[in-house]
Amino acid sequence: MIGKLLDRRYQVVQLLGQGGFGHTYIAEDTRRPGNPSCVVKHLQPVTSDPDFLETARRLFKREAETLEKLGNHDQIPRLLAYFEEDEEFYLVQEFVPGNSLAMELQPGVRWSESQVIHLLQEVLPILEFVHTHEVIHQDIKPHNIIRRSSDNKMVLVDFGAVKQVKMYSQMTPEQLKNETMPIGTPGYMPSEQALGRPYPNSDIYALGMIAIQALTGLHPKNLGEEPVSGEIIWQHHAQVSDSLAAILTKMVRQYYKYRYHSATDARQAIDSITNPNTPIVVAGVVNQILKDYWQQGYLSATKVMRSLQELAKPCYIPPENTTVPLSPPESTPTIPPTLLQGQQGQNLVKSPGFHPFASRGKFQIKRRQLPLLIFGTGAGIILTYGVITTSRPPQQSSSVTAKNPVSETQQTTNQNQAKEKQKDSCIVAVKSSNLRSSSGRRRTGKVVKAGTKLTVTGREQGGWIEISSPESGWIWKSRTKNICSQ
Repeated sequence: MIGKLLDRRYQVVQLLGQGGFGHTYIAEDTRRPGNPSCVVKHLQPVTSDPDFLETARRLFKREAETLEKLGNHDQIPRLLAYFEEDEEFYLVQEFVPGNSLAMELQPGVRWSESQVIHLLQEVLPILEFVHTHEVIHQDIKPHNIIRRSSDNKMVLVDFGAVKQVKMYSQMTPEQLKNETMPIGTPGYMPSEQALGRPYPNSDIYALGMIAIQALTGLHPKNLGEEPVSGEIIWQHHAQVSDSLAAILTKMVRQYYKYRYHSATDARQAIDSITNPNTPIVVAGVVNQILKDYWQQGYLSATKVMRSLQELAKPCYIPPENTTVPLSPPESTPTIPPTLLQGQQGQNLVKSPGFHPFASRGKFQIKRRQLPLLIFGTGAGIILTYGVITTSRPPQQSSSVTAKNPVSETQQTTNQNQAKEKQKDSCIVAVKSSNLRSSSGRRRTGKVVKAGTKLTVTGREQGGWIEISSPESGWIWKSRTKNICSQ
């Protein structure tokens, strides 16, 4: 094939990759000035069956139409041509000089949190564009993300028509009638995609696994799973902040409805820990809280307050001992307000004359407009909190303490009860365990790490015990131990 002229235009100069069903070459376009390089994907069908050839033509045409739509994005290779010669199929695409992300993700080498965040900030906008065009990539993996040499930007490649045709070549004529076939790579492919039913957030799962691989230095196949839920257990392998860990955990939830529904939602979550004080991020977090509520039916006030506390942070601070990312993103100058914690838990602006968005052109917010912004945000938070609290499960009523002085016998009883309560609160997790919610004990996606000290409420049911800290919910009792002195 080397030296062959395809379509009387593309001269093959180098083999780029090969498999049992096709080859990928670097070729020169002899009809353009300077003979620029391009990538030629060549498929050699394993059968000449007319039904299969017709299916292959249809798939290649569909792939070409998809690449034509997506090629307008700077970080997706453009389609240059597609054609058929002697019942063999060819796709010609723009050549992107650079190295794949797989070359950077070396086993045992952990990326810093800043590097991982930068990766997500680059790839998530590409997925937003792809999903907007009603396309699911279905094979997000390190080999399909190229760091372009010219500007160090990430480029998403290989939307997978060749793999589809390979799978169809192995099917019977009856199976050819059903085009629902799984495409993807084990370790990065979620369960619904393995069943042939991918969703846009199947790509989000794959990107989340890449980020976890970067943080831990471990291939996804080497990560453990929770035996009952199947959730990925990974945090104990990485040095990661709680904020980023929560985002990645949600990106890789086993059940697709518990993940971020869109790349936009995931991107806004990343923005909330890097630029937490912008109105767009505030609105995005409140919107996400509402989405979680409608999806799961119950959302604790603790989760709401923790989300709002993240917004109150003046800036994102990565964990200690992190290094500067290889390609730091262009920073947008922001001057977050200094927040003061009030007596009742409100976040107060310390400087009354502060302008959070000064010198931003037509979007400048003046001093007299700031109360309106705070009021609007506060109203949305109050509304969210009100909706959530109206459906909270009934809590056990607290005992009423009489105003009159209690007798000595009552004091002794109260002291004994306090000792019992203190004894019940000295619990630690001896094994990592999933935390279940207080409402029906649904999975929350949070993992209580081994060695974490727990505070129990005293309620038990079916082998589960209820805890109030470090998170409210239920944990499996056999994974805990009482460390109080007997």
